[in-house]
Amino acid sequence: MKEEFDFGLLNSQTDERYGSRPYGLLGTIAKNGCGMIALYNIERAADDKTRFEPYYADRKQIRTNLFGLLGTRPSAINKRLRKKAFEVVSIRLKDAEQAEMFDGVIVLSWYFFGAHYVAGIGNDSGTYTFYNQFVRPRPMKLTEFLHTLKDQKQHVLRIWGVRFPKKQSE
Repeated sequence: MKEEFDFGLLNSQTDERYGSRPYGLLGTIAKNGCGMIALYNIERAADDKTRFEPYYADRKQIRTNLFGLLGTRPSAINKRLRKKAFEVVSIRLKDAEQAEMFDGVIVLSWYFFGAHYVAGIGNDSGTYTFYNQFVRPRPMKLTEFLHTLKDQKQHVLRIWGVRFPKKQSE
């Protein structure tokens, strides 16, 4: 049996290993797959047995907008994660500074040319490491990340706080 190559957490939807693959009927991961990448990173951080190839094969379970041209539907975030036993909490932008620490967050922002999803994976230091936004994953507090988006002329639409499923003891 062929062992699957493990990509680990993904920091670039344009990575040559998978960026040109279809997402939706008309999109690609590179152009429109940031939502799928954010969901994958959250699921991968919760369970290191999650692998990209089977996740990608199951991508039709993640609903897209306009056949993939406009990426992942925001409603797909809650639906996918809750189906997988994650607890998902909406965080209002004005409450982000006082928001409790979660295992992970997904932030959806819009800018002049479109919208973008980013996953942050919680650290013990009270920060999140954000993927698919910077050249290298970057740890920072949620509010610091939101200020960075504002500085980049991106406007936050939604923030989801995510608690990983409880692991079954064997």
